[in-house]
Parts: sequence; C-alpha cells; structure tokens
Amino acid sequence: MMIDTPSRPTRARAPARRVNRTCRAALSLALLAALCATDLAAAELTLQPFILAGARFDSNPRFNSSRTDFDSALGTIIDARLPLEYRSPQVSISLNPRLVYSFYADADESDLEDQDQYLTGTANRLTQRSNIGASYGYTDLALRTSELQSAGDSSPGGSGGTGIFAEDTQQRWYFQPYWQFQYSQRNSITLNGGYEQVRYNEEVVSRRFNYNYSTASASVNHAFNERHSASLRATFAKFDSENIEARVQNDSETNSLSLIYTYAWSETTQLTADLGWARTQNEVLRPNNIDPVTGLFCDPAFIIFFPCEIKSDSTNFVGNLSATKQSETIEYEITIGQSITPNSNGAEVLRFNIDAVVKKTFTRRLSGRLGVAAFTQNDVGDTDRTFERDYIRGDFRLNYRFARRWSIYGAYSYTFNDEQRALISDRTVRNHFASIGVTFEADGWRW
Repeated sequence: MMIDTPSRPTRARAPARRVNRTCRAALSLALLAALCATDLAAAELTLQPFILAGARFDSNPRFNSSRTDFDSALGTIIDARLPLEYRSPQVSISLNPRLVYSFYADADESDLEDQDQYLTGTANRLTQRSNIGASYGYTDLALRTSELQSAGDSSPGGSGGTGIFAEDTQQRWYFQPYWQFQYSQRNSITLNGGYEQVRYNEEVVSRRFNYNYSTASASVNHAFNERHSASLRATFAKFDSENIEARVQNDSETNSLSLIYTYAWSETTQLTADLGWARTQNEVLRPNNIDPVTGLFCDPAFIIFFPCEIKSDSTNFVGNLSATKQSETIEYEITIGQSITPNSNGAEVLRFNIDAVVKKTFTRRLSGRLGVAAFTQNDVGDTDRTFERDYIRGDFRLNYRFARRWSIYGAYSYTFNDEQRALISDRTVRNHFASIGVTFEADGWRW
C-alpha cells in the first residue's frame, strides 16, 4: 500500500452528514444480506485489523505553484483498517472501513491536518450458471486525496486539477451492480450498471462542481478456446453537473460500442485489447454576463437575464491495451488507453491514461511495489471551458517483515501536475513525498 494520502484541514462534521452516511451504510448492508441465503454451516466470517503509523514529509504540502515560495512540512500519518469478510461456497461479502489521519506538531501547519474516511466493499453470489454481485462504497476525502490519482486507483475520483484546494472535501458514494449468465459452454452475457454521486462542501471557493454519473452496459461474450475469447459491449453513460452558486450546469450523454479481445498468454499472464468508439452530446447552461473561468461574455448582445446555452456533439476513440501477470513472486498490471471520464470541473473529459503497477516479493521478508500513473486530459466537445491537464505520479515502496505480524516500510512518491487555464498563465505543481514507519496486521478472528 502506497502512503501517498495528501492532507486537508480537520472540520466539524454536520449531524445531517453523519446520518446520511449511516443510512447509506445500513442500506448497503441490508441489500447485501439478501445475498446470504446459503448454507451457514459452511460459511466463515473473518475480521483482520491493520494499522500503520509513521512519519511523513512533503516538499510542497499545499501544492502551491512552482513559481512561488513554499514551505515543506513534517508530520505524522496513521492508517487504520478493519476489513470484515463473509464467505461461503456460494456467497462472499466484504466491508472495509478505513481511516487515514495526518497531523502536525507545528501550529502553523494545522491547516494541513486531514481525516480521510472510507467505507467500501463488494458482494458476490455464484450459482450453477450465473454470477451476480456489486461493488459499493462511501468516501469522505480531502481535495488533496481526491484530485491526485495514484497508480492502481480504480476510479479517477472526479479529479479536475490542483488550482485551488481551499478548505473543501469531496463526499462520494457509489453502487455498481453486475450480472453474468452462462447460457452455453462457450457463450455468456454480462450486464453492468453504476451510479455515483459526488458533492463538495465549498464548491464556489474551490471551483468544483457537484455531479451525478450513471452508466449501463451490456456485452455478449464468446470463448473460442482456452486461450482466446472476445466480447462485444454497448455502453450508455449520463453525466449531470451543477454549481448552484455560479448558476452553471452541464448535461451530457455518451454512447459507445467496443470490441474486446482477450488472450491468455500463459497460466499467469493475460493480454487484453479493448477498442471502441464513443459519441458525446453536451448541453451547457450558464449566466450570460459572467464566466468565473474565462471572464468573457457568452454573447454581449443578450441581456443578463437570458442564460447562455452551448451545445456540442463529438465522437472519440475509446479503449485500452492491458497486460496482467500473477505469480508467486511477481504481479503486474499495465494499462494504456483513452477514456471519457467525469470531472470535478463540471464536464466530462477525454483522458489518455497510462497506469502501471508492479509488485515483487524478493524474499520471505522483503517485498516492494512500483507504480506510475500518468494522463493528459482535454474537454470533450465544446463546453466553453478549459480542462487541459498533464499529470504524472510515481510511487515506490519497500516492506521488511521483521516479525510475524510486524513490518517496517519506506515509501516515496513524486507528483507533477501542469494545468492550462483560460486567460491565466499555466500552473505547474511539484511535490516530493516520503514516509517511513511500522505496520501491524493482526492474525484476526474467524467464526
């Protein structure tokens, strides 16, 4: 696990937000409990706590522009996890609470303290011919966490940029169900869905947009033999964003058709090509007399009471090439591709992405991890806004297990972020992060 969690100020939590989180967690648990209609005698429940404590150093903790003077910071990081898993011959359910807390002894650095919260999990039920399940979760993160992607992250998290962090947090909850049915020995169909809701506390100050993102897809799969298989997938996605105070909203719909080919190189290595084409239709509404980004009128001929409406229709290539390997001593996953993703700046973006993670076990005690996440993104279609961003983050980590459940670790990451903003000079940010400490993973309990 890379320790690259950025920080944010601590904030008082509103009671409504606590109730909201509790209700969503209870709803997820109630829904997943319905999957547990199986033989309890063969089931197992496990709980395996994990805790990390260490020192952290950031050369540019507030992610200021490289053109300005900034101070480094030395603090303490604690990462506590309490993964709970239920497993039987047919059903598996997991729930993974996690808290990442950073604090600093210097009073001048109290604004850097953060408290990132996670409650995520998965559920799955197998029958003779079908596989049904879902991934779900709720996160409450600082902008320094949600906007800065690490290698291996499953979701971009709506990252828009590092322009302004302010005292803001991102609350995100999601539910992503799936169903696969094997209707013959070599053929199957798969249905996927997804819904996520993202909200920001200080959307005006931090220039972020609340948004909802929904997806639905259907694919037909065919296995030619043990090594070769192919799928045809149709996908629909809907993105709705709004900044109420700025009176700006964006609605977009994307339809895509993709062909996926998978080749099993060996028992441990797999190659995949996912190639497709997507069409995106945008509709943007904003005040006619003000644009907080460009500062230009949409149409000076109109009076301010009429909103400015911008529509666009664009087509783009989407897809990726990936290679994965899993063996006793080494694991890696490398993906290169282009996708249309939601963005906290208020629109979908076209992102060319490179993501690579390598995990290596050198000895019974020593292991390491190397990761690289890089992307360049631009606006999809014409939304009259600027979303150009170049981003690179490299991670390196070593773990040495000196006792059965105790390890020491050392971690380093480098972050580079460059943004081009309308009517404002480009903004480049660099940060060096280092951490060293100890981890403890309990034997856990089984029932």
